[in-house]
Amino acid sequence: MTIKTTLLKVVTSIIDVFTFLFAVIFVLGLYSSISEHTVFFLQILTDIGLFSACLLIFGISFYLFRIYKLIDQHNFFSQIALHFVRTVRYLFIAISVALLLILPFIVYGVREAGAPGLLIIALAVVFLPTAIAAFISVMEKILINSINFKDENELTI
Repeated sequence: MTIKTTLLKVVTSIIDVFTFLFAVIFVLGLYSSISEHTVFFLQILTDIGLFSACLLIFGISFYLFRIYKLIDQHNFFSQIALHFVRTVRYLFIAISVALLLILPFIVYGVREAGAPGLLIIALAVVFLPTAIAAFISVMEKILINSINFKDENELTI
């Protein structure tokens, strides 16, 4: 019964396509700046942070597809699924750390343009993956309890 995860797989694939296009745009922008000799350190730092975040998103997508496969096989409440969920949580934390690299460029932009609201928006973007990781941590604890409950029931029978 693969109909359960089809929508999830489609949405994850769409996110992957947009992430790939986002990464290509940043690589092309960096290449253009290097060829025009207008590149500066904060731009390189920001591009490294955003590109590494894109790579981490692809890692998250890989583990999500493995979780979807476990769901389709009716084997989600297992230790391997717990390992995948834990890995996704760590990858979200890594994305938050990678996005910290955009903050110096944002601070530079705030100083030059005089738009302090931009810093608040950037901080929200940087710490959003941390909030998602906290939610995944709660779901991980629920999964642990479910696995323990399933194991107890299997021992009873």
